[in-house]
Amino acid sequence: MKYESYKNLPPLAGLCSMEEATKPGLPLDECVRRLKRFHYCFKRLHQIFVSRLTSEPIYELKTAFAHHAYLCAEHATALRTRIGEMREPPLGLDEVPHPALEVFFDEILAAPTTEELLLGVYMNAVSGLHIGIKDYRYETQPLTDAPSRRLLRFAELEFEEMMLLGMNFTGTLLKSGTDRFFETHDWVRYIQQLQLAFGSVAGTYPESGEPITRRYSVTPYVANPIPARDDRFTDPWNQGVNPEAFLYSEVYK
Repeated sequence: MKYESYKNLPPLAGLCSMEEATKPGLPLDECVRRLKRFHYCFKRLHQIFVSRLTSEPIYELKTAFAHHAYLCAEHATALRTRIGEMREPPLGLDEVPHPALEVFFDEILAAPTTEELLLGVYMNAVSGLHIGIKDYRYETQPLTDAPSRRLLRFAELEFEEMMLLGMNFTGTLLKSGTDRFFETHDWVRYIQQLQLAFGSVAGTYPESGEPITRRYSVTPYVANPIPARDDRFTDPWNQGVNPEAFLYSEVYK
């Protein structure tokens, strides 16, 4: 601590103070473990947004899903590169970090209603990932792990915006009918129990040890390829007409 900055100029490229640089942070193995869980979550969220895009009728949600899928793909790619810098291949990024985490995302993907989908994605998955990223940036060594902190800084910022937009969507749609709130309550509680089973997105909390059971995802989700539109779109394509029949109809010609 005898170091003195020249004319009090910021040391260490402004990344942290000299005192902070001398303090221990997360061990390397723990950094990699958490980053791999984040990477898995980015991949699964991307899958959910893309898989539910065509079947979601509300146009505003479609545009949000498309943009958020893009962000998740960007962050997953960046994390893969960073993990590769910290570990020799094989990186093990295709491995499922925890069985309950897999069921958690499978259940959200298979949610039968828009409200349940939004609650699962934004109020649980996105918010949980945001918290995990924020904790990581605070706990890791600010100098030696500066590349990870930089990548996750952008992810934290964008996921906070994503979470706030999702809260707006969810609150607005649930307000349109109180029955919908009560219908989703039991499933949301089940989703939260799954989170306790895998010990948070970052895997930093004690696991509950409760048995893992599936509900909506007992039957694997299959994406619906037929585009859906909300009631503002009144063309024949969106009025229950068979798409193939419409293409060859006299109206289309």
